[in-house]
Amino acid sequence: MRGYKAYALGLGILFTLFVVVEYYRPKPIDWRQTFSNKDKIPYGTYVLFELLPDLFKHEPVSSVRLPVVNQVEVQTDSAAQPVNYLFVNSSFRVDSLELEALLEFVQKGNNAFISARRFPRLLQDTLGFDVGYSAKQQQDSIELLFTHPQLPKPAPFKYAWEKASETIALDSANTKAIVLGKNSAGDTNYVQIPFGKGNFYLSSVPLAFTNYHVINPRQDKYAALALSHLPVQPVWWDEYQKQGAEGSTSVFRVLLSHDALAWAYYVTLGSLLLFVLFESKRTQRIIPVLEKPRNTTLEFVRVIGNLYFNSRDHQSIAEKKIAYFLEYLRLHYHEQTNVLDEELQQKIARKAGVKTEEISQLFQLINFIRATDGLEEETLWQLNKQLERFYRQTSR
Repeated sequence: MRGYKAYALGLGILFTLFVVVEYYRPKPIDWRQTFSNKDKIPYGTYVLFELLPDLFKHEPVSSVRLPVVNQVEVQTDSAAQPVNYLFVNSSFRVDSLELEALLEFVQKGNNAFISARRFPRLLQDTLGFDVGYSAKQQQDSIELLFTHPQLPKPAPFKYAWEKASETIALDSANTKAIVLGKNSAGDTNYVQIPFGKGNFYLSSVPLAFTNYHVINPRQDKYAALALSHLPVQPVWWDEYQKQGAEGSTSVFRVLLSHDALAWAYYVTLGSLLLFVLFESKRTQRIIPVLEKPRNTTLEFVRVIGNLYFNSRDHQSIAEKKIAYFLEYLRLHYHEQTNVLDEELQQKIARKAGVKTEEISQLFQLINFIRATDGLEEETLWQLNKQLERFYRQTSR
């Protein structure tokens, strides 16, 4: 018992030291591209979301956690004030039903701002554009600039090549589209496409709207200037494609989103697993050793043979051999053996391929043994000889 307490105390001290070290050690930078307004990591959008009330003065800003189909139902009233619906994500994902609702929503006079690297093919075909990659050969960096004629020409914004290499190519028949931004290679990356009474604002550089670039002194004005093209009106900021529906998070997702809680959860699971392993070894019953089964067939045959040999009951042995022979005829040749007449002899001889004379001699010997009360050893030997000859001939 004393050894067990010492072991438990040592384990508790090690666990406490581990928790303290993990709590105070420097946290590594999380470079995941979440684009979520709750994340303060480099590629979250917490800073931009907090700045939206300053960009759209005196207008409400709402975080949306509903699918597009459900959210746009709020605007069913034709007298409702138009809204700016903002999407910032690595990939803009909507199905055909959601896209149809979004197109109808914009057609009524609302605006949809979508910044993503990938767009649904159906949306590209509907609005007349395509997404590709910049043809510039330089692989280290690229500059972004705005081309709207009414916007003052700011200095170009320099970005790493891999963060701003996606481009938007407009169809030649799309004459209503307005190019709002390009890169230093001359490729378009920001456009305005009128649709009905509203507009689609499409950007292929979503990383430019993340915390890392919004707080960068050399790039902090790009997101504000890009959103300044939209009219000042209420804003919906989509979080459904990044966080899911409201209330869909489970307790495990909350635990795993914090390092300290996640480590506590993993340590608890590990401790329970170790407890089960060690405790199962202590309480498991000993499995008995079973000897390998022995083949006692030969011993059985030897015992039965000795029994009949010592008793000298030749009549009983002969009757058993005859019964086995008749059963053999019934199973293999499907004939009734109640009467051993000449007709049965002919059928057995024809089916077994044995001479009729030999079958006749065997049947005569069987009838003789059945009619005799006492049987000599020589007669039993003759019966056995004829039966063995029959079996050999029929087994060929």
